[in-house]
Amino acid sequence: MDTDNEHKIDHTEDIYLKDDKDSNTLTAAQRARAERNRQKARALREARLVQRPKNEGCQRVEKNVSRALDSGGGFLLEEEPAPEATPCVRPAPVVHRLEQPHCLVCELPFPQSYLFDTFDYSVCDACRDDEDAHSLITRTEAKSEYLLKDCDLDSRPPALRCVRRRNPHRSRFAEMRLYLRAQVEARALLVWGSAEELQRELEERRARRDKAAGTAARKRLRALRMDVRSSLYDRTRAHHEHAFGPETYDAAADIYSRSCDCGHVETYEKM
Repeated sequence: MDTDNEHKIDHTEDIYLKDDKDSNTLTAAQRARAERNRQKARALREARLVQRPKNEGCQRVEKNVSRALDSGGGFLLEEEPAPEATPCVRPAPVVHRLEQPHCLVCELPFPQSYLFDTFDYSVCDACRDDEDAHSLITRTEAKSEYLLKDCDLDSRPPALRCVRRRNPHRSRFAEMRLYLRAQVEARALLVWGSAEELQRELEERRARRDKAAGTAARKRLRALRMDVRSSLYDRTRAHHEHAFGPETYDAAADIYSRSCDCGHVETYEKM
C-alpha cells in the first residue's frame, strides 16, 4: 500500500514538472497552486520514508534452529540447548581468627577452603586429599558401597551436601549428584553402628547374590543338557503318569479307592 502511494507521489511530481515547462501558458494563480501541491507531496514522501526505511523489509531475521538427533528407532529428537551455567559465588572468608574453623587433619585454623564452602567439611585446602578420603562419589556408588538409602542421604539430619554436574556419558540424562566420600563413610557408620557390622552385611549380601547366581547357572545348565544331551537328563524327575491297580470298596465309609505303584492313593465316590 505504501509503495503504491509513493508511485502516485512520484507521478504527481512528474506532472508538476511538466506543468513547469508549460508555465508560460499558466496564470500566476495556477503556478502558485501547483507549487504548493508539489511541496505538500514532497513533505508527505519524506515523512513516509522516515517512518519506514526502504531497506527495512530486507533485514534477515535469524532464529535458533535446534539440531535433530536420530534416536535409531525411527524418531528424530530435537537436541535441547545446554542451559547457561550460572557463576558460583564462593562465600566470603572468615576474617576473624577466633571464628575461623579448625582443620580436622592439621588442627590449624583457616579462613576459607573448597571443602568447607561446598560440603561444610572442616578441612583446609593444604590437607585436601582428592585421591582417597576427600574424593567425590556418585549417589549410586554411595548406596551400593555403603548400603545407604535415599532417606539416609537426604532426610536424616543433617542432610549431606552434594555438587551437581552434567552426565559426561548421556547429555540428556539427569545431572549427577556427587558426595564427599568422608561424609558418606561417617553417615554409613551412623546408620550401621560400626565398620564391622557394615562389612558383615556386605558379605551376607554378596553371598546371597552368589547363591542366586549359582542357582540360575545350574538351571541354565540343566536346560542345556535337556536340549543337547538328553541321555544325561535324569528321567526320574520327569513327569509321572499314574498307573492305578484294581479299585477297592470300603463299605463303612462308602468310598472307593485305588493305588499306584508310586504310593499315591486316589479315593472317590460313585453315584
